[in-house]
Amino acid sequence: MGNFIVYILTDNNRRYFEIDFTSNIFSTVMELQQANNFILQQGTHLNRIIYSEEFSQLAYAKKRMSELQNFTRMQIERVIRKNNPNWNNLYPQQQQAYAKRNTNFAA
Repeated sequence: MGNFIVYILTDNNRRYFEIDFTSNIFSTVMELQQANNFILQQGTHLNRIIYSEEFSQLAYAKKRMSELQNFTRMQIERVIRKNNPNWNNLYPQQQQAYAKRNTNFAA
Protein backbone atom coordinates (compact mmCIF):
# COMPACT_ATOMS: atom_id res chain seq x y z
CA MET A 1 0.00 0.00 0.00
CA GLY A 2 1.27 3.43 -0.93
CA ASN A 3 0.87 6.77 0.68
CA PHE A 4 -1.41 9.35 -0.88
CA ILE A 5 -0.77 13.07 -0.55
CA VAL A 6 -3.40 15.77 -0.86
CA TYR A 7 -1.80 19.07 -1.84
CA ILE A 8 -2.67 22.67 -2.62
CA LEU A 9 -0.88 24.54 -5.40
CA THR A 10 -0.78 28.27 -5.87
CA ASP A 11 0.86 30.88 -8.07
CA ASN A 12 3.40 33.47 -6.92
CA ASN A 13 0.64 35.99 -6.18
CA ARG A 14 -1.46 33.51 -4.16
CA ARG A 15 -4.39 34.33 -6.40
CA TYR A 16 -5.34 30.86 -7.61
CA PHE A 17 -5.52 27.52 -5.83
CA GLU A 18 -5.59 24.01 -7.20
CA ILE A 19 -6.34 21.08 -4.93
CA ASP A 20 -5.42 17.56 -5.98
CA PHE A 21 -3.86 14.34 -4.71
CA THR A 22 -0.99 12.11 -5.77
CA SER A 23 0.86 8.99 -4.72
CA ASN A 24 4.27 10.39 -5.72
CA ILE A 25 4.75 14.03 -4.83
CA PHE A 26 8.22 14.27 -6.39
CA SER A 27 7.08 13.19 -9.85
CA THR A 28 4.12 15.56 -9.50
CA VAL A 29 6.49 18.45 -8.82
CA MET A 30 8.50 17.54 -11.92
CA GLU A 31 5.35 17.30 -14.04
CA LEU A 32 4.19 20.70 -12.80
CA GLN A 33 7.47 22.27 -13.77
CA GLN A 34 7.32 20.74 -17.24
CA ALA A 35 3.71 21.82 -17.75
CA ASN A 36 4.43 25.35 -16.52
CA ASN A 37 7.31 25.69 -18.97
CA PHE A 38 4.87 25.08 -21.84
CA ILE A 39 2.17 27.48 -20.60
CA LEU A 40 4.43 30.16 -19.22
CA GLN A 41 2.88 32.89 -21.37
CA GLN A 42 -0.72 31.71 -21.02
CA GLY A 43 -2.94 31.22 -18.01
CA THR A 44 -1.82 30.85 -14.43
CA HIS A 45 1.61 29.65 -13.43
CA LEU A 46 0.88 27.31 -10.52
CA ASN A 47 4.33 26.56 -9.24
CA ARG A 48 4.27 26.29 -5.46
CA ILE A 49 2.96 23.49 -3.29
CA ILE A 50 2.00 25.28 -0.10
CA TYR A 51 0.04 22.56 1.69
CA SER A 52 0.28 18.80 1.82
CA GLU A 53 -1.35 16.14 3.91
CA GLU A 54 -0.51 12.43 3.80
CA PHE A 55 -2.99 9.54 3.96
CA SER A 56 -2.47 5.79 4.01
CA GLN A 57 -5.62 4.97 2.03
CA LEU A 58 -6.90 6.32 -1.26
CA ALA A 59 -10.47 6.71 0.02
CA TYR A 60 -9.34 9.03 2.83
CA ALA A 61 -7.26 11.12 0.43
CA LYS A 62 -10.18 11.49 -1.99
CA LYS A 63 -12.51 12.43 0.86
CA ARG A 64 -10.13 15.11 2.15
CA MET A 65 -9.55 16.47 -1.36
CA SER A 66 -13.29 16.74 -1.89
CA GLU A 67 -13.64 18.45 1.49
CA LEU A 68 -10.98 21.03 0.65
CA GLN A 69 -12.46 21.67 -2.80
CA ASN A 70 -15.76 22.59 -1.17
CA PHE A 71 -14.13 25.09 1.22
CA THR A 72 -14.41 28.80 0.64
CA ARG A 73 -11.27 30.77 -0.11
CA MET A 74 -11.13 32.00 3.48
CA GLN A 75 -11.33 28.45 4.85
CA ILE A 76 -8.56 27.29 2.51
CA GLU A 77 -6.35 30.18 3.57
CA ARG A 78 -6.91 29.27 7.23
CA VAL A 79 -5.86 25.67 6.59
CA ILE A 80 -2.74 26.86 4.78
CA ARG A 81 -1.80 29.43 7.43
CA LYS A 82 -2.26 26.91 10.22
CA ASN A 83 0.32 24.57 8.69
CA ASN A 84 2.45 26.97 6.64
CA PRO A 85 2.08 30.54 8.01
CA ASN A 86 4.58 32.07 5.56
CA TRP A 87 3.17 30.25 2.53
CA ASN A 88 6.59 28.79 1.76
CA ASN A 89 7.04 26.34 -1.08
CA LEU A 90 7.16 22.91 0.59
CA TYR A 91 9.15 21.25 -2.20
CA PRO A 92 11.68 23.82 -3.49
CA GLN A 93 14.62 21.38 -3.72
CA GLN A 94 13.00 19.27 -6.42
CA GLN A 95 12.13 22.34 -8.49
CA GLN A 96 15.69 23.68 -8.24
CA ALA A 97 17.15 20.29 -9.21
CA TYR A 98 14.86 20.18 -12.24
CA ALA A 99 15.84 23.70 -13.30
CA LYS A 100 19.54 22.81 -13.07
CA ARG A 101 19.03 19.71 -15.21
CA ASN A 102 17.23 21.73 -17.89
CA THR A 103 19.95 24.37 -18.07
CA ASN A 104 22.61 21.67 -18.47
CA PHE A 105 20.79 20.22 -21.49
CA ALA A 106 20.30 23.62 -23.10
CA ALA A 107 24.05 24.33 -23.20
